[in-house]
Amino acid sequence: MRRGEYKVPGGKLVAVQLHESREDGRLRHISLDGDFFIDGVDDPAAVVSTLEHALLGVSASAALDEVQRTYPEAQLVGLTAQAIDNAIARARGVDVASAAMAGTSEKDEEIDILSPAWEKLDLTILDDPEPRSPAMHMALDEVLAREVADGKRGATLRFWQWGAGAVIIGLHQSVTNEVDEERARELGFTVVRRMTGGGAMFVEPGNTITYSLYVPGSFLAAEPGRTGSEGEGAQLSGYPAYRRCDEWVLLALNNLGIRAHYKPINDITSPAGKIGGAAQRRFRAGDSGSSNGIDANGAGAHAANGSVLHHVTMAYDIDAAKMLDVLRISREKMADKAVKSAAKRVDPLKSQTSLTRDELCAALQKQAEQVIPHVRVEPMNAPHHAATLAAARELAERVYSSEAWTRRIE
Repeated sequence: MRRGEYKVPGGKLVAVQLHESREDGRLRHISLDGDFFIDGVDDPAAVVSTLEHALLGVSASAALDEVQRTYPEAQLVGLTAQAIDNAIARARGVDVASAAMAGTSEKDEEIDILSPAWEKLDLTILDDPEPRSPAMHMALDEVLAREVADGKRGATLRFWQWGAGAVIIGLHQSVTNEVDEERARELGFTVVRRMTGGGAMFVEPGNTITYSLYVPGSFLAAEPGRTGSEGEGAQLSGYPAYRRCDEWVLLALNNLGIRAHYKPINDITSPAGKIGGAAQRRFRAGDSGSSNGIDANGAGAHAANGSVLHHVTMAYDIDAAKMLDVLRISREKMADKAVKSAAKRVDPLKSQTSLTRDELCAALQKQAEQVIPHVRVEPMNAPHHAATLAAARELAERVYSSEAWTRRIE
């Protein structure tokens, strides 16, 4: 098996592994992994599988055309034909130069007002002070998102309390190429795969702030009067979709004296570096075809647009040495960065505030209550949430704690 990687300038890492027959050396399978996103579909893994199969017989460009014909709604973010071709060439031993990001006039975007879509949102903040396992958090995300998709729950915001250190890898990432698993075990970190794309998250409970937003799909409708691909009647995708979901937190951070901007595709940044990153996934109402085998039934007509799960992890503080001890960050991944050290690229929130991590979490929740127009707060342990918690516990045990799920891409 031969591996090649290529970093899309200003985008995502794409990697391929060539599986060849031991008998005759013929190519039998091409597998893809990386920190790219596939948005707009219910089962991103199925899109990757279709692409992998197509690559055996045609060029990367033709394979992507086949994917678009099969999944016309799919938005491939950070996954390009050139990146796939270059990764395959490298796997075959061809010397392909890494590409530095070209100069651009695009600047990090400041957010000073919410989009009108927030005015139409009736949002519930789930107050959940209980530290939960990494697998339970993954499961809660899926269960809550499916409840919103099925019209059983309205728009919801949840702040996480981490019960243990963890490395959370993206849906399309290779566990062995992203994590030093032996070192992670020695240091007490659990490795869990989430159901959204993007890169690995290094989590220490006292150093990390995470929240999830679960909204109806209609929340990402383009604003009337806009033109082009995001015109009236269209759904936002890629950067505009990520930005809309995080408008509230940019306002909240700025209100708390923390300078924060949005950087395409999915990063929250300060003038000194990266604060955090986002990932998201869409769910169709009543969909029972989840890659995790989760059955969601009983959708009403009002849930026809399904839902969007959007979650964000921000660094309050960081133990850079420990992070680099646990994560495997390839040279290619940093190829287009002006700052070549992964540790130096992070600017934790602590550098801009005297609040403790817990105080800042509480302040962000209070800000959410103030900046989002229609908000109410409910305790997660309220009796009517018991079924949600029970479903999440079962899912955490069956899927997110399983080796089969975590190691679905070795």
